[in-house]
Amino acid sequence: MISGIPLAIVLGLVVIAFFFMDFFFMLRYDRERAAGKGWAWDYTLLVAGLGLMVVLQPVFLPMIGFSTAQAWGLGVQIIGLVVTLLSFVIHIWSRLHLKKFYAERVEVQADHQVIDSGPYGLVRHPLVTSFFMLGTGIFLMAPALTTLIAMAYVYWDFSRAANQEEALLGASLPGYRDYMRRVPKFLPGLRKRN
Repeated sequence: MISGIPLAIVLGLVVIAFFFMDFFFMLRYDRERAAGKGWAWDYTLLVAGLGLMVVLQPVFLPMIGFSTAQAWGLGVQIIGLVVTLLSFVIHIWSRLHLKKFYAERVEVQADHQVIDSGPYGLVRHPLVTSFFMLGTGIFLMAPALTTLIAMAYVYWDFSRAANQEEALLGASLPGYRDYMRRVPKFLPGLRKRN
């Protein structure tokens, strides 16, 4: 397994790439939003703090991480990198379809509509799926208490946000309840059984 400074560099590149990608989409689509900017400083600072914690842990707190000299350890890290890169692909694909309707808080815009193209035709929350994959990928690349906490936070926070969004959109956006019946929540092919 790679560890220490080389691992911190890889993790730093992932975190920086995520922030550049996120800010690019915010700058591109925020000016089209009637409801103002789609990002929130509190969320941005929280994610930056989590990212910094994850990046610095292999250098300053290696004792709370897991490492092995066995070949399978490097294999797990490579799988983690692949999952992380796939999360970026899904995230970009999702943001290109969601456009101005993305926000870091649960909201309904004045001209809101159901987006069911691209990844939104496969799952209702592909962005959430991409965040689940990102958290899992980073944990596999750098298994440690810090990345376990970050992954658990991602799963808890984004599951909660998806549920809040569905309650709001289901109550106020025409066609969303039908969309919920037709399209699975996080993973393609996993529909709720009645």
